[in-house]
Amino acid sequence: MSASTPMSPPPNVATIPLPPGMTLDQYLSLEGQAVTIAITTAVAFGVIVWDYFVLLPDELALYTNKDAKLLRAPTTVFFILLRYSGLLATLPSLFFTSVQSGHCQVAVVLSQVGACLAVGSSGALFAFRVYAMWYGSKAITALVIFVYALMISCWIAVATQYNASTGPPTPFGSNCVMHPIARWAPISYGSSVLFDTTIVLLTLAKLPRKLTHKSTVGRQIFQDTLMYFAITTLTNIVVLSIQSLGEAHAMLKPTAVPFSTVMTVTMGSRVYLNLKLLHQRSVKRGGGGEKLPLSISSTERSRASTNPSESFNMPRIDARQHPHSVVYSPPSTYGAPHGSMAPQNCCPYADQKVRNAANPSKLRQGLVPDDV
Repeated sequence: MSASTPMSPPPNVATIPLPPGMTLDQYLSLEGQAVTIAITTAVAFGVIVWDYFVLLPDELALYTNKDAKLLRAPTTVFFILLRYSGLLATLPSLFFTSVQSGHCQVAVVLSQVGACLAVGSSGALFAFRVYAMWYGSKAITALVIFVYALMISCWIAVATQYNASTGPPTPFGSNCVMHPIARWAPISYGSSVLFDTTIVLLTLAKLPRKLTHKSTVGRQIFQDTLMYFAITTLTNIVVLSIQSLGEAHAMLKPTAVPFSTVMTVTMGSRVYLNLKLLHQRSVKRGGGGEKLPLSISSTERSRASTNPSESFNMPRIDARQHPHSVVYSPPSTYGAPHGSMAPQNCCPYADQKVRNAANPSKLRQGLVPDDV
């Protein structure tokens, strides 16, 4: 009579419900891509949070600044809006890419609202910087406003196409199911590329005069601004290229979106700090702060136009520091007949300076040398 052998416990088997028409390998590949998207979104959110705390002292300094005009300036409002819209764009995206959620559509809507606010506030800061470079030129202002409005319209139109539904619980990742988006969705990034390219070209148009300027600080400010514009433009070009790929790369497209948000927020914030530095430098030099759109208002512009002496300062030239500069010297009266040197005709260059000071439009058009 043989001894009975004990029964071994059954092995643990995980049952994974497969979507209809999908094999196990396809499902595992899909889940792997979903994990990649979740990691990318989490990294982007981490970078946004890190940059938020890096610039937090600058934001707190705005609230304690005694200059009330600086705090009420449009660029300051856009700067604060940009900082928190970046968090609004990336934090809800964690809920429909990384964790189980029962409010997938709410998270998608909040994320798209944050993305539109980030693009709008960053674009406004870029536009104000170009406005300062071109001294409020009406033609340049109209061009920038047109491409800016086009960009905002495209982003809002695409944002309304994002939808998600709550699916069954999944072993890992998010249970949110993103609906297919319209084929014309890449126009949002296309409009951003158009706007950024316009900003870069308008900045480059000021390149020769700015880089040959005598002020080292002003030249550094200009170069930094150009670098911020260029980085944002290149990032959006790369994202547009990825978003324009076919259906075979549908899971690759979401991985590029967070990095566009990161660059938009970080570069836009630094453009504002660049404007703030330019404003402070102009105020320290005396009389130049009124020319900058960082703190100028419509009433100040009208006051500057009626009192040109408040908005015009001719920089002094030191011949020892600038040996090649042309310094006017009035003609000598030695040996001239009495009364031959009329006071009103002896100083044509000085008269030209007075006429320039009385014509602020030349200052706005860049016809008068500036020190910014």
